[in-house]
Amino acid sequence: MRVTVHILPTRKETKKITLEEGATVEAAIRKLGLFPDQWIPLRDEVPLPIDEVLRDGDVLKIVAVVSGG
Repeated sequence: MRVTVHILPTRKETKKITLEEGATVEAAIRKLGLFPDQWIPLRDEVPLPIDEVLRDGDVLKIVAVVSGG
């Protein structure tokens, strides 16, 4: 299946990736070479759990977690 991922705000890039059927949000983030605990995934502006199963044609946004003090 094909999924489109918008990586925000630091990279501001869009990637189209191919995943196996039944793949999760975590698998998509890892496929991009990123660590899942450093990103907040969204579909239609709604946050997703890391174990959410994706569907062919999904469009995700992943937003970098920023912290500081």
